Amino acid sequence: MARVGPLIMSVVVLIGLAGCGGQQKQPSYQENKKMVLDILKTDDGKKAVRELLKDKEMRGAIMLDDKAVSKTLIQTLTTEQGKKLWQELLKDPDFSEQLAKTMESENEKLLKQMMKDPGYQGMMMDILKAPELQQQYLSLLKTKPFRQQIDKSIAELMATPLFKKELADVIVDTLKKEQEKQK
Repeated sequence: MARVGPLIMSVVVLIGLAGCGGQQKQPSYQENKKMVLDILKTDDGKKAVRELLKDKEMRGAIMLDDKAVSKTLIQTLTTEQGKKLWQELLKDPDFSEQLAKTMESENEKLLKQMMKDPGYQGMMMDILKAPELQQQYLSLLKTKPFRQQIDKSIAELMATPLFKKELADVIVDTLKKEQEKQK
């Protein structure tokens, strides 16, 4: 912060000197603005700005509130130029991945809410009933890896004690019914 003072003081002195000089005319606003911007573009000027931004009080003074940020984002990103910016950003795989990670939990919540919505459920059913999609499902069901997986799942199910007991109960019930019919 100690360096900021001399820089600002230098800017003020330069502006003051430019304004003094009896016979010389006062610099215009544009000339003053150009002079200040030129000073800020120097290494000392950049260093002074960095030091200003490190100061907690200064950062607090320039922070925007949530409403201002939201409004600016909406106004910027909904324009044609904003749409083009999004398209370019989403082409970058790193950006897309980070964006997806950031939004993952919110998207999951949204999807769970939508799954409870009858209108959304109806749209999903319409999609699943589409003839092209049904054809793809049938093609998938006919593949060897899928059939192998089904066989494996059935074998695992049949090996469970609960399934064996239920199967035995069904066989016993069926035999009892057959015996009753024969009597």
